[in-house]
This record gives sequence, C-alpha cells and structure tokens, in this order.
Amino acid sequence: MKEYLNKDLYEILGITPEADEGQIKSAYRKMARKYHPDVNNNTAESIQKFKEITQAYEILLDVSKRREYDILRGYTRRKADSTETARTRAKKAYSNTETTEPPKTGAGESSFSKVFNTILDGLFQHEQTVKQKSKPKQTAKKQKPENGRNINLSVSIKISEAINGTTRTVNVLHTEKCPKCEGRRFINGAKCPMCKGSGEISIHKRLNVKIPAGVKKGARIRIANEGDKGYYGGKNGDLFLTVDIEEDTLFKYDGLNVMCEIPVTPYEAALGANIDVPSVNGSISMKIPPLTTSGQKFRISGQGIKDEKKNTAGDQIVTVKIEMPKELSAKEKELYEELKKYSTQKIRENLK
Repeated sequence: MKEYLNKDLYEILGITPEADEGQIKSAYRKMARKYHPDVNNNTAESIQKFKEITQAYEILLDVSKRREYDILRGYTRRKADSTETARTRAKKAYSNTETTEPPKTGAGESSFSKVFNTILDGLFQHEQTVKQKSKPKQTAKKQKPENGRNINLSVSIKISEAINGTTRTVNVLHTEKCPKCEGRRFINGAKCPMCKGSGEISIHKRLNVKIPAGVKKGARIRIANEGDKGYYGGKNGDLFLTVDIEEDTLFKYDGLNVMCEIPVTPYEAALGANIDVPSVNGSISMKIPPLTTSGQKFRISGQGIKDEKKNTAGDQIVTVKIEMPKELSAKEKELYEELKKYSTQKIRENLK
C-alpha cells in the first residue's frame, strides 16, 4: 500500500474520490481498452501503464484497502473527518508529544515519516475497530448465476448401425474459466501464466454415447450436463450430437423401408431359384419365380427399420437385375446356340 501514497489512484483511473463501485469498474474498462498491451503492440510503456491501471483498480475496488488509502491520503468522506482530516489529526498528535526531538532509527537517523505512519496505522486500526462494532459486517456481492454453454458435435454411423442401434466414443472439448485468474485474463497487470491471457482453459473428455435403433439422418441426441460448466449456481450446458448416416453402396432408405438391388443370372431368372440376399439383419433366403424380369421388385416383410416406439418395422424391397457373365465357356456357348435354335420369341416385333 505505502508505495502508492505518492500516487493519486483516482487520477490514474480518471475519477473523483466520490466515485462508487460501478463508476470505478466503468472507468477501469475504459482505460483498460485504451492501454491494453495487445492493443499497443506490447510496448514497455503500455505494459507499465496497464499494470498501474490494474493495481489502482484492485486497491480502489477493495473496500478495506480503499478506506485505508483514503485515510492516508486525506480523501476520507466520513462525518467524523468532515472538519479535520486524518492527516491533520496525525500531525497534531505528533506535535503534542512531550519529546523535543524526533525519535531515532536503529541507525541513529531521524525518521518523522516512520512516526507519522505509526500514528496513522494506530488511528486506522482504531477506526476499523469502532466501525466493526457499530456497523454490521458487509457481505460480498452475490454473483449472478451463469449457465454453461451447449456443445454441438456430429457423429457418423452406417445404415446398419442406424437401423439396429450402436455406441460411439466421442471426444468432447470443454471450455472452463481459468482457475488461476478466474476469467480476468490478467494478474497484477501481466497475462495469466496458466491461460496465457485468454481467461479460459480447455479440458478433453471421452464419452461413450448410445445411438438408439431407428435413428434418422440429421437427428440430434442430447446428453444432459455434458456441455461447458456453469458458475455461481448456474446449470451446466448440454452436449448435442447430430447424426450423419454414411452413404451405402448396397442399402438405401425409403422411410422405414430398406432398398437394395440384387443381381441374378439369366438361368435363375428364367427357371426361378432360391437366392441368398444380404439384409441389415444378416443374410436371408428369397425365392424368385420362373420368368423373372430385370427390374422386378420383391418385398421381404419386417426386414426394414424398426420403430421401437410404435413397435413396428419396415420392409426390405429387393430389385432384381439380370446380369450377363463377362465371359462364356465353350459349353455355355454351345448351350446358348442350342437355345437359340429352339427359341420362338420375337421380343422386338413391337418396335415396328
């Protein structure tokens, strides 16, 4: 405190000794924006000025420190001091002592300032004691609850996982106020060494999240209280996961139904056959009748997406595509030649 007795802290912040707490804060914000080191290219002059402003702010914002400073500087606003300042009373007290010479220090030198400060310290302590007995203790100003922010992430799953449900491990990056500077970014005019002047720190957390069966693309899953931390009684934020379903070369969506296209050979289409068809629930057997045409659709009931709430399920729609072999063996050529002799179909006669 004593190193600031020769400095006018009110003048540093550009306010009067009658300024209240709100005016002190407003003046500090204005001065801090003007002289912040980051705004002034971190020059030595701006750093020193910003430090001086911050320290003045911290002393004047502290009720006990400000009262002590006001008494020592003669800025007191107490009724008891309206006709005579603490400094004047201290000088009178010193002049009325019976000693004719100032006391000597340990080195034998005169020290009026030491006696003066001792008298003021005793006077200040006496006033503090009287004030504490005569007035109730002041309670700290209650901070307004501050809710934490929500966090939004995306998670990608396969169609089969969307249908049957799955779990995913997600990495969540939380942001919290720096515990060292409590979000103020600076300590004694210098950048906080923990948060590097950002006022916040980042915390990584891994969460196992359950993806329910039947989830749709673009759906949002809410995980309560896994967002940023709340302060002063405020609620924690939530984590929201937006579901993205990867494109599949085999399966497509159509509401609760699952669509797929399955190739068959010419002889399977002509003669009919039982073929194995992949589904979201594993391989299943499907019968195709004789003379099946390319593009013909077949429905497999109950093999689509399940709706757990309604206790229903969609179907799997299979589109058949006749696919010719890329190469034919000698025997296959011979059989096709034989088929050609016996075939009576005229499939292009309607094109005339």
